[in-house]
Amino acid sequence: MRVDPITFEVVNNALIGVAEQMAATILRTSYSTVIREMLDYSTAVFDPTGRIISQSCRIPIHLNSMSRSLRTTLDEAIPIEEWRPGDVVVTNDPYKGGQHLPDVQTFLPVFAGDDLVAICGTLGHHLDVGGMRPGSYAGDAVEIFQEGLRIPPIKLVEEGKMNARVFALIEANIRQPAMTLGDLRSQVAALEIGRKGVLELVERYGAKRLHDCMDDAIEASEMRLRDKLRELPQGTFEATYFVDDDGVVDEPIKIVTKITIGEDSIHVDFTGTDRQRRAPINATISSCESATYFAILSILDPTIPANYGVYKPIAITAPAGTVVNAQPPAPVVGRNAITHTIVNALMMALSQVVPERITAGYYGMSNVYILSGDGTGERPEWILFDIEVGGGGARQTKDGLDCYSQGIHNLANTPIEMIELTYPLRFQRYELIADTGGAGKYRGGMGVRRDIEFLDESGSLETQFDKFKVAPFGLFGGEPGATGRLALNPDGPTPRELPSKTMHCKLRRGDILSMWTQGGGGYGPPGERSRGAIERDLREGKVSAAAAERLYGKQGRKS
Repeated sequence: MRVDPITFEVVNNALIGVAEQMAATILRTSYSTVIREMLDYSTAVFDPTGRIISQSCRIPIHLNSMSRSLRTTLDEAIPIEEWRPGDVVVTNDPYKGGQHLPDVQTFLPVFAGDDLVAICGTLGHHLDVGGMRPGSYAGDAVEIFQEGLRIPPIKLVEEGKMNARVFALIEANIRQPAMTLGDLRSQVAALEIGRKGVLELVERYGAKRLHDCMDDAIEASEMRLRDKLRELPQGTFEATYFVDDDGVVDEPIKIVTKITIGEDSIHVDFTGTDRQRRAPINATISSCESATYFAILSILDPTIPANYGVYKPIAITAPAGTVVNAQPPAPVVGRNAITHTIVNALMMALSQVVPERITAGYYGMSNVYILSGDGTGERPEWILFDIEVGGGGARQTKDGLDCYSQGIHNLANTPIEMIELTYPLRFQRYELIADTGGAGKYRGGMGVRRDIEFLDESGSLETQFDKFKVAPFGLFGGEPGATGRLALNPDGPTPRELPSKTMHCKLRRGDILSMWTQGGGGYGPPGERSRGAIERDLREGKVSAAAAERLYGKQGRKS
């Protein structure tokens, strides 16, 4: 090591603390429920060359996501020689390192005198960035130009002065400018907090020792991951899993994963995965990488600091032009159908290696729904963007968690009270659904039903759901979890079933949107479930009497 162990631990944890302070700033100052309540944002600190050093504990799908955007910015758009103290660069281009257009990234260089000592970064999912539909989720988009405003790397702030023209350009192309620009300013404020935190470390330890600690942190994380890989059996392990469809063409999308574990490295190969679609279901390479990183780190050792070093032993082959590495101008806003499926496919493959660390298939989709009210003039009067989760997969020794933000999610639940105070909506139901968890020695987690009454005069609904046809899988004899469902006015005289990827469904006052989310898969044969566990499920209403007898035989019969 370049520095003594005590100093290293103090500085390394302080850098993580800087990222967390930035995250706390965004939480306190953001405007939209997407960021303020769902916590769909991330913050990070990079070294002067753009290597990620620390990242706040927020959304796993953002793991190392900002690194590719920053590297592209430095290599192709704004070289580091052109960065000045007080500059802030903004971008959201999925084909320049981003994931989808609503994810806006900002970067600020940290100078100590004339020396660049670090770069701070933030990423936030914005309520609306323009495009064909409110919330920028257009299920019928066939090219990225229909999805919203695409921002190449550009200086949002120059030497401390806001670039009014860039702000005006963004404002002219989005539906909710006050909220969106407020969230963007929140990201800029967080960068300033990050700058101050880094400079405090420079003042205390000096720039050289800070850089030495960064190098040591990278080497330590790399070493720890390689040590973990040496504990695994070497070999190649494969799995294939599917996305229901792309919302336009009713055909499943195949995700092929082949994991090769070497002595101290791991290679994930997606060769054989389906080609990209003319629908907003594709993922860029950045999305694919983040999902892969999460799956590997979560089962090897989630305590390893997520910096540049931890990713070095992981190699990824994602053929260009496939749904895991889409090429322009493919639309990509619904990329989470692919990324969740990547995670579940990798877990299925890794269940052959470390079954004790793997869950059965979880609900497998960011169940996005966007409700908006028709306004007058150029912009909708209001937009609600929200995500509902489903059941977690069962584990080797435990049942799956009910209505649990699993996998690449880690989203928070937007409080019903907050939504009802802000929007003309009323919740009629929010309840766990019995019999949705896959049967097994350990039962999968339950999905939920959410019924929302629309109280405005008119508006529209957009959704990006999945796993309505392809059920969350069980493992080692466990049964699959329940598939999802969407309906309009399900208990009325004219109920209407909706597809998982609903496009611009017109709503009127009194309409009720009903969402039934997916359950998690079971683990182990149902016949091995204990009588006590079945009785508890019956007592708590998690399994019906009829289902218990059907699924568990004699064990499930009432005494």
